[in-house]
Amino acid sequence: MRTALALLSLSTLLMASESFYGTWKLNVAKSDIKCGDIASQAMTITETGPNTYRNVIDSVSKSGEKRHQGGGDRFLDGKEHSIAGQAGASEIIERVDASTHKITQKLDGKITTEITATVSRDGKVQTLHRKIGACEETLVFDKR
Repeated sequence: MRTALALLSLSTLLMASESFYGTWKLNVAKSDIKCGDIASQAMTITETGPNTYRNVIDSVSKSGEKRHQGGGDRFLDGKEHSIAGQAGASEIIERVDASTHKITQKLDGKITTEITATVSRDGKVQTLHRKIGACEETLVFDKR
C-alpha cells in the first residue's frame, strides 16, 4: 500500500511538472493585456533536460508586426542565470509547487519583470500574471 501511494505521488508530480510543456495559444478574450500591443501569441515550451527547457514565442502585434523570440535553455533550479544574447540580463526560475513557476528577470541587477505561471489541474490552461515595472497584466493560454 505504501509503495502504491509513493508511485501515485511520484507519477502525479511528474505529470504536473510536464504540464507546462507543449504548445500554448493566447486566449485574448480571457486575457487582460495592458503592458504590450499583443494581438496574438503562440508559445511552445520544450523540455531539454532535467530542470531545463526551451521557450519559443511567436507574436503578432496589433499593427501586424510579427515577432519571434527563442533562445537557449532556461533553468528551473531557483538560481540566477544569464540570458543568452542579452548583455546584463539574467533570470531566476523557481518551482513554487507542481503547477506554479515564478520567473524573475533582471537587467544590470535590477528586477524588470516578475511572472507567476500557473497551469490548471486539467493541464489545459496556463495563466501568466506578469508585472513589468509598474504595469501588471494577466495572459491566459489554452493548450493546443
